[in-house]
Amino acid sequence: MASSVVSGRQLEKWEKEREDANRTEIPMPKAARDSFNSMQPNFNALAKFEKKLDRFTQRMEDKDSGVKTEAIVNVMSSTAGAGSGDFHTYRGFRKKENARIADFEAARKEDEARRAWEAEQAEREADVLAKRSKKAAKRARQKEKERERQQAEKRARGEASAAAGGAAAGEEGAGGGGGGGPGP
Repeated sequence: MASSVVSGRQLEKWEKEREDANRTEIPMPKAARDSFNSMQPNFNALAKFEKKLDRFTQRMEDKDSGVKTEAIVNVMSSTAGAGSGDFHTYRGFRKKENARIADFEAARKEDEARRAWEAEQAEREADVLAKRSKKAAKRARQKEKERERQQAEKRARGEASAAAGGAAAGEEGAGGGGGGGPGP
């Protein structure tokens, strides 16, 4: 059976860790406690710190708002004063620059396509609204025409019943014939 041997230092360390875990307050020297309780706030230092913080945040915002460009160092071309290893450096720089220009071009094309799509959408929406208003006007005209037709029919029925009611009332001799029209 194997037994583990622990040094005295390790045992002391473990005992101290257990004591620290059970401790409810942090040990502080008396001088530190007294100076902490008697400490007066220094508002000038606080204002100075706030100004420093404001300047720092302003600098960070300015730095973030700027356009980030990759510095391309193109010192020499493929032949001008190039040594044996410089051509590969030049080729790498050229590749980065071409990729950067291609990214700019792709972003420009994408933006142009987006604008064209938005313009087309606006045109389609305007067409739809025009058709919708035209159809609504047509429905309103048809509704008005139907109302006029119904009113004309009502008047015609009223006149016909009044004429029929007047003739019937004359024959019967009583003025209370049918039809709901005005009597003589």
